[in-house]
Amino acid sequence: MSRDIEIKELNVSFMNYGRETGVVTDVNARFPEGSITGLIGESGSGKSVLGMSIPRLLPASAKIRGSCLYDGRDLLTLSEKEMKEVRGKEIALIPQNPTESLNPIRVVGRQLVECVTAHEKKGKKEARERRDLLLRRFGFEDPKRINGSYSFEMSGGMNQRVVSALGLMNRPKWVIADEPTKGLDAILRHQVYEVLKDIGKSEVKGMLVITHDIILARALCHRLMVLYKGCVMEQGETKAVLETPMHPYTRGLIGSLPEKGMHPIGRADREKVGCLSGCRFYPRCPWGQERCGKEMPPEARLLDGRTVRCFQYA
Repeated sequence: MSRDIEIKELNVSFMNYGRETGVVTDVNARFPEGSITGLIGESGSGKSVLGMSIPRLLPASAKIRGSCLYDGRDLLTLSEKEMKEVRGKEIALIPQNPTESLNPIRVVGRQLVECVTAHEKKGKKEARERRDLLLRRFGFEDPKRINGSYSFEMSGGMNQRVVSALGLMNRPKWVIADEPTKGLDAILRHQVYEVLKDIGKSEVKGMLVITHDIILARALCHRLMVLYKGCVMEQGETKAVLETPMHPYTRGLIGSLPEKGMHPIGRADREKVGCLSGCRFYPRCPWGQERCGKEMPPEARLLDGRTVRCFQYA
């Protein structure tokens, strides 16, 4: 049976003071087995919400509609007991905020071991061996010292690498890595990249990488999904998306890179900000037409297989 993850008509909203606010809108995507897919976009584009909706790790205030198919089941319809069997072992999350993921009153080594023993009937010795191996792979030359440390005794970058190891302890089939290089210097970013690349090739069925780091996405990911305000603007093979971006937002995102001259995306036109029924990017789009503010563009499929949500290609 296929180990692809397929999302259909996924919508995520949050209740805030009695009002429902949409964060992810009508997302359709297939994350293929055997590949690494990158989610890129500005802060607030819904990348993390989309990623966390798959293992259902969003807070109780979140309302999720649609379906998320994996291994013949819709994860969004499973009971919490059934989902506990999926999380960690089948689909693991490497969160972007280690301070909220690590217990400050337990040493790191114990938390890593418990991640395995809580899910599987494996001995602590095997779990410790796995723990130390992962810590070394993530650049810790002295795992013994790290195992005896508390999270507040380590830097943010060290904690980020620890939660990366935490997410891989159970040898999951799929990994969702949320900003795995956040807070790391260039040397450690490269080291984490090499570990994820190796794991993506040899240890997991697939990986979803949520990142602002387009350089990392270019080097690591086979496919890219570009999000803006909860909508997928463009998705396709990484090389095609980065070398010949089609959606105006993707062009702006790539054009803002230092290597492209750092041309930032323009600010939103105040007169267009209230147009909520059309394209989310319309208020900032240099090519937007009146129709774009009134109608949501359909996803058009191009000859190279990618999809673009823009009337230019409809």
